[in-house]
Amino acid sequence: MRDYCRIIACCFLFLPFLSSANSTFTSLPQTSSHPFSGHRCVGSEKTALLRLKRDLSAAKPESTLPLQPASGSLLTSWKPNTDCCSWEGVTCHGVTTDHVIGIKLSGHNLSGLVNSTELLNLPYLERLNLVNCNIGEIPSFLRKVSRLVELDLSNNQIHGQVPKWIWQFERLVYLNLSNNFLNGFEAPSSDPFFSSLTFLDLSSNLLEGSIPIPPPSISFLSLAKNKLTGEIPESLCRIRNLTILDLCYNSMTGQIPKCLEALAATLTVLNLRENKFFGLMLWNFTEDCSLKTLNLYGNQLTGKIPSSLKHCRCLEVIDLGDNQINDTFPFWLGMLPSLQVLILQSNRLHGPIGQPLTSNDFPMLQIFDLSSNHFTGNLPLDYFAIWKSMRVKFNGSLLYLGSYYYRDWMSITSKGHRMDNINILTIFTILDLSNNLFEGEIPEEIGDHKLLDVLNMSRNNLIGEIPTSLSKLTLLESLDLSKNKLTGAIPMQLISLTFLSVLNLSYNRLEGKIPVGNQFSTFTSDSYQENLGLCGFPLSNKCDDVEDQQPPGAQEESILSESGSLFSWKSALLGYGCAVPVGVAIGHMLFWRNKRCSKLIEQSFKAKNHRRQSNERNRKRR
Repeated sequence: MRDYCRIIACCFLFLPFLSSANSTFTSLPQTSSHPFSGHRCVGSEKTALLRLKRDLSAAKPESTLPLQPASGSLLTSWKPNTDCCSWEGVTCHGVTTDHVIGIKLSGHNLSGLVNSTELLNLPYLERLNLVNCNIGEIPSFLRKVSRLVELDLSNNQIHGQVPKWIWQFERLVYLNLSNNFLNGFEAPSSDPFFSSLTFLDLSSNLLEGSIPIPPPSISFLSLAKNKLTGEIPESLCRIRNLTILDLCYNSMTGQIPKCLEALAATLTVLNLRENKFFGLMLWNFTEDCSLKTLNLYGNQLTGKIPSSLKHCRCLEVIDLGDNQINDTFPFWLGMLPSLQVLILQSNRLHGPIGQPLTSNDFPMLQIFDLSSNHFTGNLPLDYFAIWKSMRVKFNGSLLYLGSYYYRDWMSITSKGHRMDNINILTIFTILDLSNNLFEGEIPEEIGDHKLLDVLNMSRNNLIGEIPTSLSKLTLLESLDLSKNKLTGAIPMQLISLTFLSVLNLSYNRLEGKIPVGNQFSTFTSDSYQENLGLCGFPLSNKCDDVEDQQPPGAQEESILSESGSLFSWKSALLGYGCAVPVGVAIGHMLFWRNKRCSKLIEQSFKAKNHRRQSNERNRKRR
């Protein structure tokens, strides 16, 4: 029974804070649907909305945000001779009369709203969505809208402190003030404080000082991307309903409290990425652990990886990169049935990888990053042979790891370039073993991992020839084998890699003619430097047998490739923070920041996914 309950908890991980107020967490519809046809909105509430329209239309905008429509364009449906419950952005509910319970005016310039009090004449108002409305302060009249259940003022221009009266709403369940310029809190109120609050998002502000203590009812708490300092208070360990805790990208310090293990039965996301935490990870998780994302990247943690993580069988993302962990390869993590992302880069891990315990170890692994450690021995051929998730065709949709409210993120380095805050997409397949002490040859079996997007084995002691089986990695977008001791010719079969946008074979002992055609016409000489035996385009060394000529259009393409190499590599890649870190990477982690880059990356992967599906349909027709 306990196992069954744990499986249910994994599958319905957000049920704790959805069940308390189901409608609260759904997006407000543009228009209401009326189960009781013929009922009209209350006249006084309609009058209040028309006056609100007047106030907003008369107000002179403080500033105009790019591509942000004026309030008038939103309120064109607000006409005196129509039912206000049919107006855009208005939600009503009632039996005999339809009271206005929700207002959604997101994405419009409503800076004049702070001077209007007409919302006070909507006595049944429960949900207010003013996302991205160019508001410069929290409207003070909101303190009198006593029935609020959901308040979303995110993505505005709000400065100053969070007012103390905002903690006094007794019915408030959802509060989102993220992506503003808030720098602190007024003195806490002595009145009862958020007795019902389950969702609090204050991420991406300028908050300083220590963590404010949330109410015991909280389930989602994000203070990511602020300027918080100090330690994690042990009082957080007494919040028994806490499901997501995201404190990434702050300047917090001290040891991570051992008492957090007491929350493991409910906690699904723990994201402490990019802080200054130090010391040992002393947790002793038990079999009731519900963690799905554990992101401790970019701290100063030492010691060993807790073996009790093997009890957290719901884990999808583990990111312990960029710490000072001194341990051997945690082979026992292979028994986690849902693990999709394992990032251990930039630590002090050492020794050989060894052999898997069973033939079903790491059954779901799609992102495997051991770069910049001290691993030795041959490449882990026995693991290569059993990683089904890197070989079996992905048939699902293009998704981020995480959920509606949280995405996992990660950081990856290639060609000396680092990209942070990349949301993890479920179709990412990445193998990075670079900057270690691996030796021996690259096994032919690596070509069986046909879903690989990124393969990086640079800066090791690898010998032998480049296997021709790499030509089977038809989805590969980045290949880095630089700074090894590879010999022989570059296989001509690699020209079939039509998605390849980044190639680095420099600093090896390769020889012979560089392949010509397809993507190889776009690579610059940097891809081949310090291979004295290579000849042909784009190198100045001509081959003896045939006078090499630059392929048609190659000059233009190589210029484009050189100027766009950083983007092309990551667009190949990605889409572990604040909050995801679990996206293939994955779902709670990765998800949120670097929106422009993530959008471009997402578009690239959608196009690629479309091409995959189109090819599959054509194959079936044949």
